[in-house]
Amino acid sequence: MDPAPAVWRSTPARMLWGAALGAVTWPVDLVFSVVSLLRFSLLRRPTPFGPVRSLVAWHRRRTVRFLGWADDGVALTSPRAARYLAARGVVGVVGTLVLGLLAYGMFAVAAVLASWLFDVRLTVDEAFADGGLTTAGLLGMIPVGAILLYLDLMGLIGVALLDRSAAARWLAPSRSERLAAQVESLTVSRADLLAALDAERGRIERDLHDGVQQRAVALGLLVNRARRAAGASSSASLLLEQAAREAELLVTDLRDVAWRVRPTTLDTHGLAPVLAELVSRAEPPTVLEWNSPERLPPDVETTIYYVVSEALTNVAKHSGATEAEVRVSVGRAAASVGRARRDPDTDNVRVTITDNGTGGALPHPGRGLAGLAGRVATAGGTLTVDSPPGGPTKIEVTLPCE
Repeated sequence: MDPAPAVWRSTPARMLWGAALGAVTWPVDLVFSVVSLLRFSLLRRPTPFGPVRSLVAWHRRRTVRFLGWADDGVALTSPRAARYLAARGVVGVVGTLVLGLLAYGMFAVAAVLASWLFDVRLTVDEAFADGGLTTAGLLGMIPVGAILLYLDLMGLIGVALLDRSAAARWLAPSRSERLAAQVESLTVSRADLLAALDAERGRIERDLHDGVQQRAVALGLLVNRARRAAGASSSASLLLEQAAREAELLVTDLRDVAWRVRPTTLDTHGLAPVLAELVSRAEPPTVLEWNSPERLPPDVETTIYYVVSEALTNVAKHSGATEAEVRVSVGRAAASVGRARRDPDTDNVRVTITDNGTGGALPHPGRGLAGLAGRVATAGGTLTVDSPPGGPTKIEVTLPCE
């Protein structure tokens, strides 16, 4: 849906003028309604032809400008145009009748005034033909005329409201369309958020690797130089030696943290060496099976990395397993990232993580597996968890490689 235009401030005078403009087009509305219906029924054309689109566009601008309607910019189809123009035709007929009564009332006022001032006899004042219209009779008609004028103007306001209701019913998105648009917007927003988070993870990893880690290495070198300068027999040398060991441990911890945040090799060398390194560090012992060395799309590789990393972390913390396995299978079409057209039946990658632990893993809201399911869904894939009590646990992820 296109962005909605600005809504004009509607006043009674503006609504009356908008209703009057809409009332005069009802014959064209009815004819074009039939044309749109036949175009869709016989020719199966989902989009209305040019004159129908122009007429509906004019009505949309009129209802927005004069009747205070908020146009959401929903796409126009032939059935939608036919229904709206049919409803517009009925509203236009009612508006024409109300305008006719208003015109006749204004003519009656002019005839009565002419009869009173100039003794002109018109058809509308035949009741006063014998005695003429007196000033008292004219004054007695004023309240009745004012009431009739008020009712006529309110009828025209009612026509304007009907006109706006017809636009809201047939030119506004339905509930399902609004929900679909919201789902699409939320999906895009979540994908953008995950992309921003991944970019921020990469920035943090670079800062740790190029900044903090380098300072820790420099600190270790300085401590070693100070230890050599102090001599092996001094008491300060023992403290400096201990400080050197702590500096080495600090560098190792920083490398591990930077690697867990987002490994640099994921961008430079691809997913295969990252998964191999991830499996080699895992506890319990884990086996990796992957028969496709080709690169996958970057977003798919990032998603698989976080899925496997989180799953192996859960295995180590909660499963009590003694062994685990990570299996990645890639369709033939997905193995070639640069191909323009792919077979939808094979254009996917399947990741399976299994362990022989105690089972009972469930994707509770706000927990790790639920977050993984959200990330996988954002990438257009699915995540299923099979973890009966007593085990084993099997997590299966399917992702499209588009």
